[in-house]
Amino acid sequence: MPCLLKIVALEPVGRVSVVAMFEVRTITEDDAVMFRSRVSRGFGADAETDEAAHERFRAIFEYDRTLAAFDGDEMIGTGAGFSLGLTVPGGAEVAMGGTTVITVQPTHRRRGVLRSLMDRHLDDVAERGEPLAGLWASEASIYGRFGYGPATWRHVAKLDGRAVKLRARTPSSSVRLLETGDADPVLRSIYESARPGRAGMLTRSDAWWTHRLLADPESWREGKSKLRYVVFEESGTPTGYAIYRQKSHWEDFLADGQVDVSEVIATTPDAHTALWSFLANIDLFPNVELWNLPVDDPLLWKVGDPRRVNRKMIDGLWVRVMDVSAALTARAYDDDGVLTFDLDDPMRPQTSDTYRLEVSDGVGVCMRSDRPADVSLAADVLGSLYLGGADASAMAAAGRVVGDSAAVRTLQRLFRTDQPPWCPEVF
Repeated sequence: MPCLLKIVALEPVGRVSVVAMFEVRTITEDDAVMFRSRVSRGFGADAETDEAAHERFRAIFEYDRTLAAFDGDEMIGTGAGFSLGLTVPGGAEVAMGGTTVITVQPTHRRRGVLRSLMDRHLDDVAERGEPLAGLWASEASIYGRFGYGPATWRHVAKLDGRAVKLRARTPSSSVRLLETGDADPVLRSIYESARPGRAGMLTRSDAWWTHRLLADPESWREGKSKLRYVVFEESGTPTGYAIYRQKSHWEDFLADGQVDVSEVIATTPDAHTALWSFLANIDLFPNVELWNLPVDDPLLWKVGDPRRVNRKMIDGLWVRVMDVSAALTARAYDDDGVLTFDLDDPMRPQTSDTYRLEVSDGVGVCMRSDRPADVSLAADVLGSLYLGGADASAMAAAGRVVGDSAAVRTLQRLFRTDQPPWCPEVF
């Protein structure tokens, strides 16, 4: 349902404060073209105008959770939620509202439009009973105040195949290229085999595969080739795949082309070795780049000179815990123990409370509590800790967790996982 918001501008005009009435509501099919245009403009691009682009939008976006803010007839803000499932420690799948395409037009900044869109979006996530919300942050300075914390990390990796040699190679006869029409079922099967084993991975619907992962319009290529698909098989069973593009480049008649890798999923060590051996040895294309390498990826230990794999660490998926009891009970734990903590959630005061987490045999139960708290932390800190990839001791040293050293060690021991979480895709 639409809602009218009375928003007072932060800066007065003369001696009179400007008061505006903005409407925030879910979009309809009639709004879709304008919505796509405003999202693209918000990110500095131009919307695709062909029917195929609109078909992809209709297939992916759920209109009943896609929001727009209006100043009269003008759409001045956008936001949406995806219905996703997130793998959490232990392999369970937890419902997550995927926060996406949040924009405010430059004419309406600093007027409360963003806050209004986020309020409405998070209310929707809560009403749907999704224990988590998650996003990839376009600006990392924005979303902490809305309770999101960086929960996965990744390496942006670059290597020169002429200088990087893998210590062991799997027979290349086990690697084969797939034609576009044959790739879909093979890649889906491998991904679904891998997904329960890594916290941070997302569910992928049929529409998601068709219209996001395997869609390949020319406007997405940025001068590179069509998508290429390579699969590795062991005894006839596919156990890993890579998706990549190529871009040719020559310097003084010497080949210096680029392999732009969008995703590598391997379910066995041999599959990982074979795929990286393939990617690093494509004739005429020695420069290999991957935007999202897991921080614990074994590639560094498989090459003779790890310095040749250039890496830069950056945040990935940000998580916001909406239902503390449900979320913390859903995940598994590597160690047992009991902890009572105070949670401060200014964005959603109804979530602020004292909670007690009790873990036995790796199974946790979390409930609101009236006991004295051992530690205190904010909602964004809990989001960072949730998937097991954050360091509670470092957060305490930064003043983000408050408690005595023994309680902080318990927090670290309970939430940290041996394998860091990883999210393979932006949404």
